[in-house]
Amino acid sequence: MADDDKGGSKVVARLRDGSMLKGYLEEPLELDFDALFADAHSALPKEFGLRRADSDEKVAVPLDSLKALFFVKSFEGRKDYSEVKFFEKNPPIKGLWVRIRFYDDEHLEGVVRNSIDFLIEPGFYLKPPDPLSNNEILYVVKESLADFRVLGVRMEF
Repeated sequence: MADDDKGGSKVVARLRDGSMLKGYLEEPLELDFDALFADAHSALPKEFGLRRADSDEKVAVPLDSLKALFFVKSFEGRKDYSEVKFFEKNPPIKGLWVRIRFYDDEHLEGVVRNSIDFLIEPGFYLKPPDPLSNNEILYVVKESLADFRVLGVRMEF
């Protein structure tokens, strides 16, 4: 069965122990950036179901085991492509421009919704800087972060 025929959002779950799970969310989330940012209650549940891409096995993924959940275009990615991880100038996306550093020293910039929700929820959605990236959007678990810095704010396009 082709990837696109299985239904559900394609995700790569990067776990805090360094392992990775590729699969489909049991309950697909809308990938439209504006829709995610407009919905104050779009946080992931404390545990979510994932159907593995390699075996169709259903697994429960506890949120506290997760570093970040990457909503991807394909599971293979583009090994020949060097992804842009930082904005060259103020991003053209409405929201907070942030730089994050994970506990494993991975650095990334992106845009988060300008709302109190990213402060009070266990995680937040982050739009990466590269429109050609395999990553469409990420859900970052705050416990996986060593540093979070706001670099700028864009209120309108």
